[in-house]
Amino acid sequence: MGLLDGKVAIITGGSRGIGRASAELFAREGATLALCARTQAKLEQAADELSPKYNVKVFTQAVDITDVTAVEKFAAAVGREFGKVHVLVNNAGESSQRVDGVRTQVNSVDTVAQALPGGRFEKITDDEWRNVFERKILGMIRVTRAFLPLMRGTGGGSIVNVTSTKAKQPPPRVVTSGVAWAAATNWSKSLSHELAGDNIRVNVVSVDSIYSDQIEINHKHWAPQMPLAEFLAPHVANVPLKRFGTAEEAAQAILFLAAPISSYITGQFLAVDGGGLRGI
Repeated sequence: MGLLDGKVAIITGGSRGIGRASAELFAREGATLALCARTQAKLEQAADELSPKYNVKVFTQAVDITDVTAVEKFAAAVGREFGKVHVLVNNAGESSQRVDGVRTQVNSVDTVAQALPGGRFEKITDDEWRNVFERKILGMIRVTRAFLPLMRGTGGGSIVNVTSTKAKQPPPRVVTSGVAWAAATNWSKSLSHELAGDNIRVNVVSVDSIYSDQIEINHKHWAPQMPLAEFLAPHVANVPLKRFGTAEEAAQAILFLAAPISSYITGQFLAVDGGGLRGI
């Protein structure tokens, strides 16, 4: 018997990375899945792989979480398809910021051990602040708001918000992401109290130093002439476990908080970062 047998789980950003790894684990544990991301082809590929492998139903729909109407249509479609929701994983949210009109990926650059990304605070426009909040905290809020009626109607459930440890350990010159994830963490805690009476748990899985294809993109952007291992060495040296984590390791934490085995846990912040977060 799987940890999520009979459960319907929503995963945003479910076509790649941590979202895709979570979909794999959830399907293995018996969940019926509803996945969204911006690219339908990648979603369909995930469904084609997971559905026959685990004998589960996988519903997909292309959604941009900055589009309120698209989010509401997704929730309505899931309601028609399944009529209930037990788990919501808010995982979508691109890690980048625009400085002087140039967008740079920042999630894999160790700004303590490596050179700082270009651009300073005063070069970040109001439009970029709005853009980051749209893609991170406001995206989570929209999706949660859209699915709450279904989850309440189901009798309760679990919401897992995937953020970054930048929320509690903000590096320099990645200010937009740090502030947005701090807001998401604060909102999650508040929501956990508000929804407890509805038997809905809300927790945060906060990640850092998780290996992804974005790391290789960053390598090509920041230091294409340098061997990848050499490029990553300063970051790895700053991680107590001395390695990058995998998307599957982050997904295991998400699965734990999503499943009934964590039924007495709500309002918590779980860092999956190899020990990189220095606070307690």
